[in-house]
Amino acid sequence: MEYDIIPDDEALSKCTWCRSHIDDQMEVLGLGVKLKPNLDLSEYESHCIQIGLVSEEKPLYMMVTTKDSEAKINGNDGMFLVCSEGCGKKLKTVLETAITLGKMFETVQYG
Repeated sequence: MEYDIIPDDEALSKCTWCRSHIDDQMEVLGLGVKLKPNLDLSEYESHCIQIGLVSEEKPLYMMVTTKDSEAKINGNDGMFLVCSEGCGKKLKTVLETAITLGKMFETVQYG
């Protein structure tokens, strides 16, 4: 499977859920995901990729963690940035639906 790499400045400056602008002075929240064992995104390590989920019309931006990052050490293969708790909860619900569909994710952690 191939994914589009999103430029860092775009990916890190927008909420993956609502696409609101995020700046350096804002508190940003993250959702971490564990990928299914058969899904290898190592070629995208340290990049942000655009993914599509069956339940959503809009693509989502996911950062692929590096093998020595704190996120990866904590069990997260990918991270989503959100601008608020509200966006985080909505995204978590969508990702949990993706887990039940069995496509990409094995687990999701919020907070």
